[in-house]
Amino acid sequence: MINRLRLSSQGLAFRITALLAIVLIPLSAIATLQTVRVFENTKRASEADLLARTGAAAAGKEALIRTAFGASHAIAAMVPVIRDTPMACEMVLRNYLAGADSYSFAGYVNADGVITCASDGVGQSVSESGLLTRMRENPVPRAAVLADPPISESSVIVMAAPVMQGDRFDGYVAISLPHAKLFETYELFTGDHPIELILFNSDGEILSARQGLEGAEGRLPATRPLTSFVGNLQTAFSGRTRLGNERVFAVVPVLSDTVYALGSWEQPSNTVAAGIVQTALPIYFPIFMWLASLGVAVLAVDRMVIRPTRDLRARMLMFMRSRHIAPTPETMATPIELREMKDTWERMAQSILHDEAELEDTIHDRNVLLREVHHRVKNNLQLIASILNLKIRGARTPEAREALGDIQQRVMSLATLHRSLYETSTHGRIRADELLRDVISQSLATGLSDAHGVKVEQHYDPLTLYPDQAVPLTLSASEAITNALKYIGRPADGPPWISISLRQVAHDQAMFELANSVGTPLLHDEGLGGSGLGEKLISAFAHQLGGTVDIRTEATRHTVTLALPINPFSTEEDAGIIV
Repeated sequence: MINRLRLSSQGLAFRITALLAIVLIPLSAIATLQTVRVFENTKRASEADLLARTGAAAAGKEALIRTAFGASHAIAAMVPVIRDTPMACEMVLRNYLAGADSYSFAGYVNADGVITCASDGVGQSVSESGLLTRMRENPVPRAAVLADPPISESSVIVMAAPVMQGDRFDGYVAISLPHAKLFETYELFTGDHPIELILFNSDGEILSARQGLEGAEGRLPATRPLTSFVGNLQTAFSGRTRLGNERVFAVVPVLSDTVYALGSWEQPSNTVAAGIVQTALPIYFPIFMWLASLGVAVLAVDRMVIRPTRDLRARMLMFMRSRHIAPTPETMATPIELREMKDTWERMAQSILHDEAELEDTIHDRNVLLREVHHRVKNNLQLIASILNLKIRGARTPEAREALGDIQQRVMSLATLHRSLYETSTHGRIRADELLRDVISQSLATGLSDAHGVKVEQHYDPLTLYPDQAVPLTLSASEAITNALKYIGRPADGPPWISISLRQVAHDQAMFELANSVGTPLLHDEGLGGSGLGEKLISAFAHQLGGTVDIRTEATRHTVTLALPINPFSTEEDAGIIV
């Protein structure tokens, strides 16, 4: 698996894909930043739009609420004067409501929670009211909601102003504003994108909601309580509701530090952010770009580069195996550079076929000529040997026959060597062990007969040499066996013997050794002395080989030892042999 991945990573498609991906990283980052910026700008524009619409919607409510608070403060200032005259107090409050038809109740609640002066409901107790408790704790102007008031009998917002007797809380004046009056002009500010408007007081209590108090809690921001907006200027932000819906929120003060308006709406459907799946695109855009780069690499590069390259490689392999140039259809999808490469390869292949044909003709002519040369050399050597044989028969003295016999033996050795070279040599290398066996066997067959009773021992290690080493080695061995046949003697304690060996003593060193027994001459007349030419030739051949020769004569044996180096075969020659 790892090797397959490593090979795939070395492919052209993978590398181009990687380069494209790296190049597209800055572009993807820029596009992502631009998309995020557009999204943020759209979100801010939506927030600013909602803030403006919320402020416009709250402006109409501000007049009603501010007027109610102004009236409550004015009545609170008169209460200490008129509260002891119930008829006058009631008349003042009823006349006020008659002139301001937006309000449903006006009255004074004493410190014990009893309505002592009001447009209606005098004598009722509101001692259990939470508003009274908060006014006692902190007597400041307040707004509160009454969902089921006993007097108005419909949901109202109560604007209360404290009545103080010095530093002592002495009750409060309450003016009730029905919810229906708050939202009479609401539709003027909604347009085609409705706003959910919620009013709340400084205690974070919801006073009213356009869609009703039921469910208003679920439409509030999930992470920011209403009290966090008290005392701040107008603000807008995006977030989730307590029910988990994405919305845009805006908060504006209706009456500073007392009443605030919270407007919200869903993300506008006609914005750019909604059209591009809001935040999804900034996250997945780089992935889309990477997939696009992969598509380019797989489709374009594979079709225009990889396929033609693989096709060219297949044609090269077919040509290498069968010397056949397969035709390929032309296609404009292949780039012109690859088409030119294919044309160049076809011309090169045709040139190779032409050169190989000429080379085969040349080799054939050379082989014919070489066979003719070998044939003529063989015939000439045989002719010389035949002439020498005739001369030996006509010689009158033993010395002449001995000299001519030596020459004939050397000529026959050359003929045997030539025949062995011609038959066994292959591409400039010769099996020296096989060549020595043939030449020495020929000399033994010629110079010995079974009647002589000579015991012959031979051992040859497999050894491959260049011809310029194999030929001198073989000629040295031929001279050594000729001398051994001349001077072999019968020892006193056994039959005559000859021992021949070729051994590779190291990877770059070989040794040839020929030994024969010494004693009563077997084939040579003691009266005939040797000329020493054989030993001179052996020494000359050893010098040609770059080796050393050691010739020793002992009481029972005569030994010729030739040590020679083995020349290594070069890589170029090995390659030439394979070709």
